[in-house]
Amino acid sequence: MFRIRSFQSRLVFFILGLVSLVQVIVFLTVDVTNTRHARQQIAAALDNGVRTFRQLMDTRSVQLGESVRILAGDFAFKTAVASGDVPTIESVLLNHGARVEADAMLLADLDFRLVAETPAITSGALPEPLLQLLRRAETEGRAAGAVTLGGKSYQLLVVPVLAPLPIAWIAIGFEINDALARDFARFTRLEVSFLGAGAVLRMVASSLPANLRGDLPAAMASAPPATAALMPVDMAGDEYLSRMLPFAEDIHVLLQRSLTRELEPFQELRTAVLLLSFGGLLLSAIGAFFVARTVTRPVLDLAAAAREVERGHYDTRVELRQKDELGELAGAFNRMTRGLAERDRVRNLLGKVVSPEIAEKLLSREAVLGGEERMVTVLFSDLRNFTALSERRSAHDTVSLLNTYFTHMSAAIEAQGGVVDKYLGDGIMALFGAPVEHEDHAGNAVMAALAMQEALARMNRDLAAQGMPPLMMGIGINSGVAVAGNLGSPERLNYTVVGDSVNLAARLEGLTKRLGGDEAIVISAETLKLSRRNFRVRPLGAQAVRGKADPVEVYAVLGMADAGAAGQSAA
Repeated sequence: MFRIRSFQSRLVFFILGLVSLVQVIVFLTVDVTNTRHARQQIAAALDNGVRTFRQLMDTRSVQLGESVRILAGDFAFKTAVASGDVPTIESVLLNHGARVEADAMLLADLDFRLVAETPAITSGALPEPLLQLLRRAETEGRAAGAVTLGGKSYQLLVVPVLAPLPIAWIAIGFEINDALARDFARFTRLEVSFLGAGAVLRMVASSLPANLRGDLPAAMASAPPATAALMPVDMAGDEYLSRMLPFAEDIHVLLQRSLTRELEPFQELRTAVLLLSFGGLLLSAIGAFFVARTVTRPVLDLAAAAREVERGHYDTRVELRQKDELGELAGAFNRMTRGLAERDRVRNLLGKVVSPEIAEKLLSREAVLGGEERMVTVLFSDLRNFTALSERRSAHDTVSLLNTYFTHMSAAIEAQGGVVDKYLGDGIMALFGAPVEHEDHAGNAVMAALAMQEALARMNRDLAAQGMPPLMMGIGINSGVAVAGNLGSPERLNYTVVGDSVNLAARLEGLTKRLGGDEAIVISAETLKLSRRNFRVRPLGAQAVRGKADPVEVYAVLGMADAGAAGQSAA
């Protein structure tokens, strides 16, 4: 569940929420009112457009009827029709059609056979829709309708040629095309589209832009009724309010206007309301933030300082000049951070003298004199002939070389979970399994020794590039029970391990000097037994070790065993 815990946030949220709610209500009210008004305007425009369209159609029909009546009553024309003078008939039809701006004119005899036409649109045979129109004219005296001729739709008017009885039928009409739709759109100030009715709507002509023409039939979804009330049609993300009118038997006309375009005059008002709303919201936010901050700023400063302390920045201080309870709290906080900074300084300093694990052990409540027996693995390493090497170098260069060496070796030890117990001149004593327990402390120690060899090889390549002799190192490793704990005095503690197993590890390191050769890493049989990893080793037999009455079985570590090897392998 969403909860606001900060008092400042709650106060700001309440003020901004109240202001925002009022502004949203105002904006929605204005927007809804504008949209409703725009819809009413479009509805009125569509009503006027319907009347204008019908008036234009009536006027056009009257003009066509009058022009064709004059032609049908012309004596010369009737004489040409009666005599079957086709060239004269075609010339008259062509001239008369051009004079009255008709797109098509044709003449049929009383048997409904084509006599002449201009232009040639019927291919010599009258289509069935035109024949039906002629039959209606025969019955009713005249007829009007839409007919598709030569792939184009025409609005035709059919009247008889009288002499004084009908001797032929003359048809005159105009093409239903985009130019006609644009003419009607100019007069009605609406978008005008002619749609062919049927199972699937088809576009005949339209004043709509090209990108919307193809969307209109699909937007209508199905063939519309002959007459319909105001209906919305969505095209290209815009809503068009529309009215459908019957135009012919299989053609309807659709009058439309875009709601977005109708709302354009209201955009300035909408923008002004939005700007005022955002301005009011901004001023409210500034005021709310100022009021809340004057109340909560001391607490926020303390919280910010506490977060800095949490990140480890113990030098953080809170400066509050108030003399009230918050001022007392700030003083207590500053005293606390001083104590934490001192403890952190001691921890950091101790972590540089001993390993971080041992430092943590010493700083814990368990940091008392005493120890416990634990199974551990101890690693001793020592540089060969380093004393002679250091005599040829300055003290500064010797210390720098040792620091580089200890840095690489310590990294290899710690990467395997080991702990550097102490540095012994040019030697290292490392613990595995104490103070932090590890399941495979023996294997980790051997892996660390191999990693130390690799690190020393890299150092020697760098030394060779500087013209310096290489360093050589011996490592002895033993596993066994030792006493691990804090040794020393109550005033000065040292966490380490002692016992015979530790001494044996030191003796094994010394044994590498006597054995020489490739035996740079010598481990005891106990370490080999406890290790959970496979290594390539060479048995060195039972070796006499100082401090041990009986010889000790030892092995030289040559590297990791093959992945498929089972157990430790011997060279």
